[in-house]
Amino acid sequence: MKKTLLATTALAFVAAHASAVDVELYGQVNKGLFGYNDGADTNFVVIDNSLSSSRFGVKGAQTLDNGLTASVLFEGEMTSNASNNVQQNSVSGSGGTATTPTNSSASFTERQARVGLSGNFGGVYLGQQSTAIDGVLTQDLAGAQDVMSADYASIGGNLRLRDSANAFIGTTTVANLTSGIAQSRTDSIRYDSPIFNGFQARASVAQGGDTEGAVFYDGAMAGLKVKGAAGMRLNNDETTAAAATAADIEYVASASVAHDSGLAGTLAYTRQDKDGASDADAWYAKVGYAWGAYEVAADYGVSSDFTGAAGDDDLQAYGLGAQYNMGQGVSVAGLYRKYSADIAGSTASDIDLYGVNMRVKF
Repeated sequence: MKKTLLATTALAFVAAHASAVDVELYGQVNKGLFGYNDGADTNFVVIDNSLSSSRFGVKGAQTLDNGLTASVLFEGEMTSNASNNVQQNSVSGSGGTATTPTNSSASFTERQARVGLSGNFGGVYLGQQSTAIDGVLTQDLAGAQDVMSADYASIGGNLRLRDSANAFIGTTTVANLTSGIAQSRTDSIRYDSPIFNGFQARASVAQGGDTEGAVFYDGAMAGLKVKGAAGMRLNNDETTAAAATAADIEYVASASVAHDSGLAGTLAYTRQDKDGASDADAWYAKVGYAWGAYEVAADYGVSSDFTGAAGDDDLQAYGLGAQYNMGQGVSVAGLYRKYSADIAGSTASDIDLYGVNMRVKF
């Protein structure tokens, strides 16, 4: 009885003193069952979907006497067998004999923790947060987004490639052959402009000196929904261990259009300008169709020269996906994807990836 009374009193006190603050609790659990065949073996894993990870957060805002709005965002991320981290467990090392990947330990990490001030001038935000270029690559209206986007290495990206003799090709993974620029969160200061006719500009400087700028658009016209973004990152290569082959400048853009009929399409592009290595670029295309609560989509991506190696290392990704949005924040989806790589000096086996996914938001 005493514990109940104390808890009730504490909650009443918090509510009374937080009445001026608009607070929201939110989160999701996003899990999948996926199988893969890497040319030598087939295995199944239970994963946390890294396209949109399991998380929970609290965000709040309070209007100040001077007309500005102060805000806070804290977001934690729970991961176990993250889909971009699962890797073959090799018994014999270079021989390439595979067993089921070992489960990674569940972890809780800080995904975002920042404070901000906003007003007619826009907003300034400080802390661990999305930088200006975060999400630029993945502006997408073409459906099945729980399992498909231009960030296709987020599911299966850490799988190692094998040669025709089933031996691993060094330490090369699917993700090594892609840009990895789709998601970007770090300690930084970021400015967001006001939204004007659907356009918003963003700029950020991260701890370490990387500087980014981006422009986002979200609008509608003549029966079409349109989303798009373009951005650039200037890397401080003095903080990069592999400065000789690191990207000095990275460019990224994506655009997506959806018609009232349910048809939709997406295009995305990434480029890295490097010193001491071939410049790298990637293209991505996706088409989709939605009717009611159902969505289907097909995509294709090609990436070239992202490893920084002297030779040409390329990756092609083909995918088919479907999604059923059950309502109340619940959705289920399925994916088939093929990764096909060209590695200089080796003949790489294809990786087939397939599985089902369920996401529950609250």
